[in-house]
Amino acid sequence: MKTTALTVALGLLGLISSHSLAQAQAAYPEKPLQLIVPFPPGGASDVVARIIGGELETRLGKPVIIMNRPGGGTTIAAKEVARAAPDGYTLFFSSNSSFTLPAAVKESVPYDAAKDFEPLGQVGKITLALVTYKDNPIKDVAALVTEAKANPDKLSLASFGVATVSHFAGELFKSGAGIKMVHLPYKGSAPAMNDLIGKHIQYHVDTVIAVKPQIEAGTVKVLAVFSAKRTPFLPDVPTLAELGYGNIDFASWGAVVAPKGLPPAVRDKLTAALEETINNPSVAERFAAVGFEPGFKRYSDWPSAIGKETAEMKEIAQKAGIKEE
Repeated sequence: MKTTALTVALGLLGLISSHSLAQAQAAYPEKPLQLIVPFPPGGASDVVARIIGGELETRLGKPVIIMNRPGGGTTIAAKEVARAAPDGYTLFFSSNSSFTLPAAVKESVPYDAAKDFEPLGQVGKITLALVTYKDNPIKDVAALVTEAKANPDKLSLASFGVATVSHFAGELFKSGAGIKMVHLPYKGSAPAMNDLIGKHIQYHVDTVIAVKPQIEAGTVKVLAVFSAKRTPFLPDVPTLAELGYGNIDFASWGAVVAPKGLPPAVRDKLTAALEETINNPSVAERFAAVGFEPGFKRYSDWPSAIGKETAEMKEIAQKAGIKEE
């Protein structure tokens, strides 16, 4: 009799617990959310994150607080999110800089991007461009390749940091063109662009976001973009593939994720709100102002997608000798 009573009591507790959990998920969100960004305030990723956060706030009915956590090549913030409670109140906006590149160049990463995150969706990308200073006499890709083949390691190609998307894109270009150029890594886009404008370096790979204001100011010339199709922000600039230098389609893509283990009802609510945000025409106009190309995509198999790209990045890193700083 005691065993039966205990079984009934435990069953009731289970029902109550399940009911309480269902109520909590139905009422979600009940408090402010935080959207963690692994970059400093003011940059392109921060601007995009704030647009997304503001729209999610409207749709979810609770504040979405942007928390900037730069450092460690984005791994500090990613680790924080990976270890956070999977309750839907901690979100993470980042790119391949967090999800695939670290594991391609580091001996150890303090999280497993394929296993530790619950993807809500990819939200878009930032196109990369190959640029030079305005009056460089070697001013198109064909002439650049000809010169580099005739004089290996004479020309310089800068990036905004070791093992960044800028660095990887540059190595893809050199490999596709069959040339050797000296890699000059900078600590950020601004100092690299300043040295390019000052003619201290010859060529540089940067985002369309960073390049476009310089084009308008008449200080740089864009030779090509690293995308399968021309970017709407620079419609007159050809792709490297168009010019015959490999089927290169490499960009800084962004995604919003949560810690692994998110309750399905919470995940579905967040994903729906995010998809509505990215597909909103007024949001697209705001993204366009900073050179971000929106495009929502759900991940049917996040681990496979991350594993595939990480393996591709490892191959590039090994061939080019890209290592963590």
